[in-house]
Amino acid sequence: MKKLVGFNIKRNKKLLVSDIIKFYEVRGYTLVDANAQGMTFLRGSIVGNLLSLNPIKWKTIVEIEIVKKERLDYNIYANYQFGSFLFFISQEENDFFNEEINAFSKAIEQFEVDVEQLENLANKTSKSNFKYIATSFPIGIITALIIIFATNLLMEGQLPNIAASCITGASILISYYLLVKINSKA
Repeated sequence: MKKLVGFNIKRNKKLLVSDIIKFYEVRGYTLVDANAQGMTFLRGSIVGNLLSLNPIKWKTIVEIEIVKKERLDYNIYANYQFGSFLFFISQEENDFFNEEINAFSKAIEQFEVDVEQLENLANKTSKSNFKYIATSFPIGIITALIIIFATNLLMEGQLPNIAASCITGASILISYYLLVKINSKA
């Protein structure tokens, strides 16, 4: 998921760059590239996307561009590329990503950072992801058993184990997707 935020700030560029680096390092990011136009930060990993329910451990890339308008007047653009658990974005994940973006602009414009609020939101997102998974497993398995049973009744012989496993996996993923979509609209 990609998100872009931009704002204008009047400040000395050295202090601005220092504040940006400090903000992202406190949030757990690593500076991976810096040049005259901007910088790139990285947090998390692809393994974190697959194994963790906490969005702080998911791979996130932030590209900062600093554009000079006039003396001590800069436009700042932050392009976020958020990873996610599986392929679906829940409302809780979207809220966390938006709050992460808002925290950056608040920190740079108003010198306010509520790290505890972001951590609490990340924990809430983790718990909601666990709830979706815990709910989608039984629904998906029951649905898969019904499909497998009906298929075995219609076929001569038994459905191969590989096919049954694929049906079960697909049923769980579809259940997860539907739960995310239903709860996102509520």
